[in-house]
Amino acid sequence: MPSSERPFLDAAEWKPILKLLAKNAWILFVLGAAGFVLGRLKTHRQLDIYSATAEILLRPEEGLDYQKRLLSDFGARKGTDDVQNQLRILQSFDLVGRAVDRLAAPVDYFFVGRIRTTQVPGFSNLDITVQPELFTPALLGQDVDLFVLDGQRFRLVYSDASGQEVTSEHRFGEPIEGPDVAMTVRFTDAADRVAPATRQHFRIRVYDRAGRIAQLRGGLTVENVERTSILTLRATSTLPGRSKQFLDTLAAAYITYTKDAKLESSLRTEEFIDRQLGELMGILDSVEQQVDRFKAANQVLDLNREQSDAFNALVNFESELRQTDLRLGGMEALQQHLTASPADAGLPPTPYLSDQDPLLVQQVSRLFELRNERTAALIDVTEESYTVRRLDSAIRNTRFTIARYLEDSRKALSRRRETLAREISSLERRLGGLPATQRDVMTLERKLKVNEDLYVFLLQAKATAVIDRAGIAPAASLIEQARHGGRVGPDKQRTIGLYTGAGLLIALAIAAVRFLFFERIDRLDMLRDLTRLPVGGGIPHYPLISTQPISVLADGRSQVTEAFRSIRTGLHYRLPAEGCKIILVSSLHPGEGKSFVSSNLAALLAKAGKRVALVDVDLHKPKIHKNFDLPNRKGMSTYLSGHDEAEGLAVAGPLEHLDIYTAGPVPPNASELLLSPRLKEFIETLAQRADYIVLDSPPILLISDALVLMPQVHGALIVLNAQRTTRASIHHIERILGEVGAPNATLVLNDIRIGRWERVWSQYAAKYGYGYGYGYGYGAGGYGSGTDATGEKPS
Repeated sequence: MPSSERPFLDAAEWKPILKLLAKNAWILFVLGAAGFVLGRLKTHRQLDIYSATAEILLRPEEGLDYQKRLLSDFGARKGTDDVQNQLRILQSFDLVGRAVDRLAAPVDYFFVGRIRTTQVPGFSNLDITVQPELFTPALLGQDVDLFVLDGQRFRLVYSDASGQEVTSEHRFGEPIEGPDVAMTVRFTDAADRVAPATRQHFRIRVYDRAGRIAQLRGGLTVENVERTSILTLRATSTLPGRSKQFLDTLAAAYITYTKDAKLESSLRTEEFIDRQLGELMGILDSVEQQVDRFKAANQVLDLNREQSDAFNALVNFESELRQTDLRLGGMEALQQHLTASPADAGLPPTPYLSDQDPLLVQQVSRLFELRNERTAALIDVTEESYTVRRLDSAIRNTRFTIARYLEDSRKALSRRRETLAREISSLERRLGGLPATQRDVMTLERKLKVNEDLYVFLLQAKATAVIDRAGIAPAASLIEQARHGGRVGPDKQRTIGLYTGAGLLIALAIAAVRFLFFERIDRLDMLRDLTRLPVGGGIPHYPLISTQPISVLADGRSQVTEAFRSIRTGLHYRLPAEGCKIILVSSLHPGEGKSFVSSNLAALLAKAGKRVALVDVDLHKPKIHKNFDLPNRKGMSTYLSGHDEAEGLAVAGPLEHLDIYTAGPVPPNASELLLSPRLKEFIETLAQRADYIVLDSPPILLISDALVLMPQVHGALIVLNAQRTTRASIHHIERILGEVGAPNATLVLNDIRIGRWERVWSQYAAKYGYGYGYGYGYGAGGYGSGTDATGEKPS
């Protein structure tokens, strides 16, 4: 068949897999069912998880006029990076902390059933007030069980920091103050409701602020809708309704947060202007009163044109001088802002960053940007991280640049102030020739005019700031209120599937181990599939082996006898056609039935009229004499040690042509005796007058006696017991026989036990003359002719 048409697994390859599944079906069923039950129990005990979702729209940056100028360069580079920053800010510890502070829910409540625990919003009959800050840290977030004893008392049960269970009784309404908990419990139900409460198992978990923040952050995810400025918030909780409440609170806290920087800057600006206006109001009131009093008391003449121009120039210079002083004050406020902590990402508290200072605007924008990046980075890393340290270095450099610029600007303004002061002094000297009265009036009016101009300028600035502040709007808006998403977890079907699959996998692993290392080879077809050695046949279980070990004499038509006939037939075609045939019988382990096989095989051969010598060369643990109920005072051990001769060792068996040579007393050097040349002489002597010599030898795994004898025999039967033979046993036999070079070895499977249905079939088949079979199908008489290959007729 072409390789492309060849099936993935042919019938021969499927056979061992099907056998593995069939023989281990009960393990697969039991462990698979156990996994299913454990999965159901696990999912039944798990708390359901509920979700809620909300959506927030990020608006373009809006603010005061001077703020727009300040942030114009920065805003041009935001885009995706700013959206990512908002995603991280929404999940930050501080922002979630603001929501937690508004929720004020430090306790989780549970009803504990026999199998399942249910979380509830609270207990209807218990009012519990806690102080998380006084709890032992190890007890925060852990189970605290509460049992109502009666209408006056209750019991608390919890595990302390060392893992020891702590039990304490308290009275309702009395504060509990340590050492591990700090709480007050009140029973709020009617007196007739005490009995049901005593049967209920209450449980609470107390969280401090940090613990609740960590819990809610763990169930919060924020995603950006692709190609939009919309953020989707999703929260999960084991308590129905909490996730929606949390999202509503978090969204409100975030929207308020987006207004804080703008509002703070606007308020600082108004505060600065109000302070200047207050000072000017006092000056203006004082000067106006002085002018009025002076004019009322003195006769004042009008000034000529030249004197009027000089007076106006003097007023202008003094107004510019006052504005210069005001700018110097604004720079001083900006200098104080630069000395603030790097964590402060607020806007500069001054309205005097105008287009006259483009470099200053650019540098302050850069500083604002770096501080925002630092705040966003601290959501994921600590202040010791490389990213934060790099940003701190950039902030210091930018602050240094701004400070240098401010210093240079201050020097330039100071020089301009000195120039203005000189011009004012010059004009005052020019006007010094006026009469004293006119000069005094001019001075007062000049002072009044300068302050009025400055007052008007500040009023305009304040009006602009107030109008802009009134228009301050959050940088985000809630476009979809939080709504319930229903139960989203746990995935119970998946959990049950995983547990069931794990049970089946464990069962398959056990089955594979049993198949590879512990599987019993209890059928002839299995034995033939596993080995390259010839298989001589199989012998069914013989329950009378202890009382009637020679089964071929006990029942000539039994299944065991038929099995021995099949083995004898197979040997007939493997042994030499002429001369004496020497057969060695052994096994891998003791107790596999080699003596049973050698005794019955010898008896069956003798029953067929052959001259048979059964020799027990298992000098370590002889058993042939027990099978035939013979004395064992002398035998092979006494012969090989030189105490007896071959003549007279034979003991007549229960059949006419069967001679039995027992092992004799167990010697201390059994293996050395079998190496004696007398054994070879003994076998050669027996071969001259016997048709078959059957040697019952020791097991080959423990003792090498059988391996020493194998080169001297024509055939070897290795008996395997179906109740203890494994794959490893087969491989071990093949290795041993391969090392000694025993191509004439044949395997025999003993003690085969059949199932109930096979037993019914065998009885049905025997009724129609088919016999036991065991894979042979020869019928009751061997080949269906009434006789077997040796000519024996069944008795």
